[in-house]
Parts: sequence; structure tokens; C-alpha cells
Amino acid sequence: MSTQHYHSISAALHWIMFILIATALAAIEIKGEFPKGNDMRATMQTVHILAGQLVFLFLLVRLAARISFKVPAALPMPKWQTGLAHLVHALLYVMMLALPLSGILIYQAAGKDVSFFGMLLPQLISPDKDLKHNAHEIHELMGNAIYFVVGAHILAALWHQLIVKDGIMLRMLPWKK
Repeated sequence: MSTQHYHSISAALHWIMFILIATALAAIEIKGEFPKGNDMRATMQTVHILAGQLVFLFLLVRLAARISFKVPAALPMPKWQTGLAHLVHALLYVMMLALPLSGILIYQAAGKDVSFFGMLLPQLISPDKDLKHNAHEIHELMGNAIYFVVGAHILAALWHQLIVKDGIMLRMLPWKK
């Protein structure tokens, strides 16, 4: 493997995660366009939940890949840029973990079962109206914040690729140059 390129599995997982996060966000936005009781609203809620659960599942796989495969050497850039890049990546990982878990918490605190492709997840908490409310607030806050964090990540990658021209985006393509 080139020290200038992420492993193809890591790169593929990066783009799978992007698609899943975009799907979860799009589904929850589309859901809001339909009135309560509408079948399409329920379908979009289901798509949102499944995409979120897949984010969690693929996050575990991605963390295993991160441990298993070498990461390319950092490109030379000012320390403040490196620091911001690390901060954005840390925030993304926290959100990829916390959003699905808080979503599960919302349902379980409401006394509802959570299933994953037909498998019933264990009920870890008792129904708790206050916990449900707080988990929902946190979930929604993070859900709104992820737009900005992903946007910052994309803008930084485009800036590096198109303005600085350091080839940073090529490192995350799932195929090698």
C-alpha cells in the first residue's frame, strides 16, 4: 500500500458512511414534508432509522479498519489546519457513534422496541419520559450540527484539492492511482 493513499477498504467505508449519513439526513428532511399518519412519512422514518443503524454498524467496521490498516502520512500544512482537521474528524466520529445510540435511546425511553432488520435489540432501559425528551433534544442538536461538520469537512477537502492542489482527495478514493 502506498503511504500516500488510504487502504481501499478504508476509503470504501468512508464513502459508504457518507452515503448512509446523507440517506439518514435526506430521509428525515423528506419525512417532515408529509403529515402525521401518512404512509410516506412512516417510510421515511423507517429509512432514517435503518440508515442510522447501518451508520453505527459500519462505524464499528470502520474503526476496525482504522486499527488494521496504515494511515497515510500527514501532508505538510500549517499546524492550525492539522488541528482543525483532527477536530473535525473527532467530531464526525463522535457524531457517527452518538447519533445512532441516541436514536435507539429515544425509542427505548419511549417504551418502544427497536429492531434491526427484524432482530429485536435488547431493551437496555426502562421507559422514561424525561430521558426520551433529553435524548431527542441531543439527537436533534447533533443532527443539525452534523450538516455543518460534514460541510466543513467537504469544503476543506475541496479547498485542498482545488486551491492548494495537494492531492488530498485522491488519497480517499477506493481505488489506487
